[in-house]
Amino acid sequence: MKTIKHFTIFTCFILITCMLTSCALFNFDASKYVRSCLDSNVHGEFEEYAEITNSSVEDVEKIYNDFLDNDLSFLDAYNVDDARKQEFRDLFITLYKNFKYEVGEATKNSDDSYSVPVTYYKLIVFEDIAKNMEADTTTYVEEQMKAGTTPFTDDIYTFVLDYMYDGISNKLENPEYAEPQTMNVTVSKNSSNQYEIESTELQTLVESMIDMDSVQ
Repeated sequence: MKTIKHFTIFTCFILITCMLTSCALFNFDASKYVRSCLDSNVHGEFEEYAEITNSSVEDVEKIYNDFLDNDLSFLDAYNVDDARKQEFRDLFITLYKNFKYEVGEATKNSDDSYSVPVTYYKLIVFEDIAKNMEADTTTYVEEQMKAGTTPFTDDIYTFVLDYMYDGISNKLENPEYAEPQTMNVTVSKNSSNQYEIESTELQTLVESMIDMDSVQ
């Protein structure tokens, strides 16, 4: 199960842009900010977020790509070639594009912060993979040995990566979601007197959009 747990790094790059880029105080639309932040970092739609934060689309896209590439660094341990890395990169992008959420109308609080309701539909992807991969990998090794072949470490790595890739791809062909739930996200002023999303709440929200609890 250790291999599957590498996928918990998915949520790391999503938080970076939203935490470090903040907005002007005037004519601030908290709901639009939260939606554009999620759209940028989850769906790869950069234009609105760049406009709101006075950033260039190229800069926002570069952050997205840099952290996505960082997520792929776990593949280095499996001796994969560039073509295989690109396949996983494309898979990650497709996975995030299938995150499903709706941002509601913001409410301004007495402390000048905003509460923004986000309704999300948890994407069910990892449950079957987490449940079956260890046993299926053991079966693969046993069958190879019965056939007179002792699989090398790279053979097992290839099986595990193929198993994860195929399992995720199959789930994304007909995405399955849990019943909708709603979480309030806080948008408040930071030490520079600019608005940003509260990082802990954002972390919880993003993790709630996919069944990562299945691989814990």
